[in-house]
Amino acid sequence: MNDALPIVPTWRPPPIVRPIAIGIVWRGSELLMIAVRDDAGALIGWRPPGGTIEFGERAADALKREFLEELNEPIADPELLSVLENLYTHGGMPGHEIVLVFKTAFVDAAAYARERFEFNEGLLAQEGRWIDRSRITAGEARLLPLGLAQMLAIGP
Repeated sequence: MNDALPIVPTWRPPPIVRPIAIGIVWRGSELLMIAVRDDAGALIGWRPPGGTIEFGERAADALKREFLEELNEPIADPELLSVLENLYTHGGMPGHEIVLVFKTAFVDAAAYARERFEFNEGLLAQEGRWIDRSRITAGEARLLPLGLAQMLAIGP
């Protein structure tokens, strides 16, 4: 009998300034967001889909790649909305990101009918959902990175 506890995969920010691209996708008054959880699995906020811009890759192309890898959905040509600098702590480790925020849309209209987007990023199980703007303005849903809700003019 094995009494060892299962190893829970954790993510920590790398000790670099990381460029990332995230995509804002609207469905009426709802935004598509990915759950951000702490090591115990507690929800700490929501962030748009996206990820690291690889060396030699354009930010818009990185976003298209991330949507395909994570959600298995192609997106239309992204339109740059803003750039945010994100200094944060996750799991006790400092993180630093330069965040390129894009507006985009799904190529396939059927993607908007999906209520959940479940995927694995490495060993971490992830989920995406549509979050209504009223939950954001009421302070019930915290958008990450900080400053995103204000940039989108929907913050509390």
